[in-house]
Amino acid sequence: MTTRSITLRDEHELLIQQALKSGRFHSESEVVAEALSEFQVHEEIRRAKFAELKEKIQVGIDQLERGETVEFDLAEFLAARNAEHAAR
Repeated sequence: MTTRSITLRDEHELLIQQALKSGRFHSESEVVAEALSEFQVHEEIRRAKFAELKEKIQVGIDQLERGETVEFDLAEFLAARNAEHAAR
């Protein structure tokens, strides 16, 4: 186990103190460990979403390189969308 000295913003210190008062945690280390576990999950989700986005971009690049493109008219698209919304 590693001991580390860190500086916290006042609002983070307040969160730690509130967590301790709740009785759910027995030490500041437990609070920080829980926060780091949540951060790790968040980062894993972020990395997975980023990898998925990269894959989708690569599909588009591959299609473009194969010439699998269609003309896109933004004004036409917006007019159709606005007409659709007006019909509702």
